[in-house]
Amino acid sequence: MAEVSRAETLRILDSVPLFSGLTKRQLTTVAKVVDHASFQAGDVLVKELEVGQRLIIIREGTAEVNRRGVVTQQGKGAEQGTGRRLATVGPGDVVGELSLIDGKRTSASVVADTPMETLVIYRTRFTKLLDSTPAMCQRLLVGLAARLRAIDQRTDFIG
Repeated sequence: MAEVSRAETLRILDSVPLFSGLTKRQLTTVAKVVDHASFQAGDVLVKELEVGQRLIIIREGTAEVNRRGVVTQQGKGAEQGTGRRLATVGPGDVVGELSLIDGKRTSASVVADTPMETLVIYRTRFTKLLDSTPAMCQRLLVGLAARLRAIDQRTDFIG
């Protein structure tokens, strides 16, 4: 796994719609809870209907987002079932952000198509961060609203 500089981590975080409303100081605080993770082709980043525990920002590689149909054994070795492919995500895309915030089950699976390098924020660390910096919550709502508007304008997720 290639090491990512603090400046690069901040640049990537600043490009994420969820964090678009944060100040530079708040982004620096978020950067302190970011981990870096590598995935291989076939690895499951997010499993449909499981409680999400992390937000993943893709730096390198691509993954398939699908609903109903990914079957895995212990999070590895994905098999395609009768699921519907929703999208392909790649560098700059984010998965798992809604579960990071609300702790609810995920609505789709995300499986690596290629080797991937990512930034990861785990829910437990993110929750502690928000508890210690409540002013960040309102700014995150602005970013979340921007993300929802972007999804609303996309037609590739509609029937």
